[in-house]
Amino acid sequence: MDDLDRNTQRCKVRQVTPSKIDPVPPAPSSRQDEIVEAAIPIFLRFGYKKASMDAVAASAKLSRQAVYLHFPGKDALFGAVVDRLCESTRQAAHVALWRDGLSLDEQLLAAFEETMPRESMDLLAELLSTAKALVPQSVVNIDALIVAEVAARLSDALGSQRWPVAGVTVEQSAQVLQAASYGIKQQTANRAEYLAGMKSAIGLVLTAGGLATAGAPGARKADRRKRQ
Repeated sequence: MDDLDRNTQRCKVRQVTPSKIDPVPPAPSSRQDEIVEAAIPIFLRFGYKKASMDAVAASAKLSRQAVYLHFPGKDALFGAVVDRLCESTRQAAHVALWRDGLSLDEQLLAAFEETMPRESMDLLAELLSTAKALVPQSVVNIDALIVAEVAARLSDALGSQRWPVAGVTVEQSAQVLQAASYGIKQQTANRAEYLAGMKSAIGLVLTAGGLATAGAPGARKADRRKRQ
């Protein structure tokens, strides 16, 4: 397992500020990149246990031997997939959090909805537990990226004010929402129940921060900031 962690490319966590454009320059495509892109829908559709290297090879239009030339096994390929999802998840959250025409609570809910794959809750639970076992640092990185994006949006909504609850920071409030997301996923049977739970959690956090109405249409538009 240590060998896997050393060989897996890590996604670097970085602070995101909503007042700046945060471009992600496209990297030159390689055969390894093509295999990872082909593997993503395979793992999301079948889960880790049922996904096969043969299915990935067929999706990538390569031979099984060609896939193994770049990845020694399914563990290594899955780790690369998780790392690739790291950046795409951050981008999805960023776009949703600064989307025009939505109130602040709607932007937050959209961010959590759009960073959650549309597969079954049981399948997502299996993928998450596997990721925590094989590439735990990558899971930590994804969490940190989402928290950074949410905290940046909350900070902008507050303006020059601080979080009004004594001893609580904006970052900690964003962490509460991310933790709530994990907990609600474990306790709900479907996507609709998850979103209902997150809507309540977001409402509680925004009320505590004095932002329950700050994001109402017309109150604070996202288009005053540059976004991706």
